[in-house]
Amino acid sequence: MKALLFVFVCTMAFAQKPKFLIVTDMEGVGGVNNADEQLLPGQRRYDESRQLLTAETNAAIKGLVEAGAGQIVVWDGHDGSRSLSVDTLHPFGQLLQGKPTPANYYMQDRLYDGILFIGQHAMAGAKNGVLAHSQSFNVERISLNGKAVGEIGQVAAIAGYFHIPVIMLSGDQAACDELLDLQPKAETVAVKRGMGKASALSISHEEARILIQIAARSAAIRVKEFKPWMVQGPVVLKFEFKDKEKSLDRVYNGKTMLEAFEAWLGK
Repeated sequence: MKALLFVFVCTMAFAQKPKFLIVTDMEGVGGVNNADEQLLPGQRRYDESRQLLTAETNAAIKGLVEAGAGQIVVWDGHDGSRSLSVDTLHPFGQLLQGKPTPANYYMQDRLYDGILFIGQHAMAGAKNGVLAHSQSFNVERISLNGKAVGEIGQVAAIAGYFHIPVIMLSGDQAACDELLDLQPKAETVAVKRGMGKASALSISHEEARILIQIAARSAAIRVKEFKPWMVQGPVVLKFEFKDKEKSLDRVYNGKTMLEAFEAWLGK
């Protein structure tokens, strides 16, 4: 009986600790700037990119653990959810992979206390963005009710529908600025900045890990200060493409952000 009571108390204590979702990508990782060599399986430096992403992600997990986090879920958000491995993930993290990945597959109302981005890039057309794009390099612009957004804004809006705030981001400077426009109190770590069409200036990997760990810890400690970014309905989600001859602009409507998002997914 005592053993069962101990397990129950421990379970309840874990459940009461704040829970976090880490959304990962690769284009915003420090040292990654070449789409031909670093982003996809089979490319010359892809394994290096995976190692860098894993280390940055683990640094964020360490920071969350130091802040007293309970559950920490990492969503492998790059290249069809095939970039991370449970073999190299920090032992306190849980890895979410596979398809489908609609919002209600990895979010529910207030399921998490906060969301963090690791390795995130800026939206298509962002000034000084490194490998900047919005879902695809073929997309010229995505807008929500007329406001230009990238993947950062899409996730933040979906999270907002579920009353979950985005609290931290690491990526290039343009991505950091993009989140701060939506969430001015967010913790950000610029691991690199664009220096030209296809060049970037990155801080050292060791420095990036240190700063990410500090930022994640600070964001988790301050989590109650953040408010979700709420997009009021009705919602119009519009995709505009660079090649107007091959791709027509597409519009997805919904009474809520979730409805518009799921319309895009084809549910």
